[in-house]
Amino acid sequence: MDFYIFQWGQRSKMNFNSIHSHYRQCSFVVLAILTLFVFSMPIAFAEEFVIPIPQGDHTRELKTVIEWYVPINHDVETGDVVTWINEDITGHTVTSGKGIGFLGNPDTDKAQPDGYFESGILLPEKSWSFTFKEKGFFEYTCTIHPWVERSITVLEPGVDVSKDIRISYALIITIISAVVIIVGTIAITNLGRRYLGKNSR
Repeated sequence: MDFYIFQWGQRSKMNFNSIHSHYRQCSFVVLAILTLFVFSMPIAFAEEFVIPIPQGDHTRELKTVIEWYVPINHDVETGDVVTWINEDITGHTVTSGKGIGFLGNPDTDKAQPDGYFESGILLPEKSWSFTFKEKGFFEYTCTIHPWVERSITVLEPGVDVSKDIRISYALIITIISAVVIIVGTIAITNLGRRYLGKNSR
């Protein structure tokens, strides 16, 4: 089928089949661009996080020192894999639940597992992994050294959630020490002023 179009004041004859072919080519180009756009969009993949069990973690007296450089909480997303590696010189467990706390007595108090995950005994240089499939806040401890208390916060992928502040025992001791130093300095200063005031009379 032939028809005429007018362009710049001139009459041109075009074939319908050539127009149809032209539009088909344009359609393929548009489809290819859309396909590239869809596949170029960012896709959320599960990640693996490695958490070392640090040297000295078996020594209760080093708890506050270790917490200065070892995070007590890690934020991950659902579907992420967390791997613990034992870098200490003795065995540990990664057991979901509560420990005995800083003031607990390891001779009489025991860890309180909740059954969500359990690594068993990890010997030095051994590792164990767990996939977190549901969101939430999960505490964990070591049943051999129950004063060890850390946690995993599992968030939904792509959701920007303000991170919770986990206060460590090291931070608590630092705050208490700072308060004691300030109060002591004020008290000594006041006593000194009173002493100088009495002697100047």
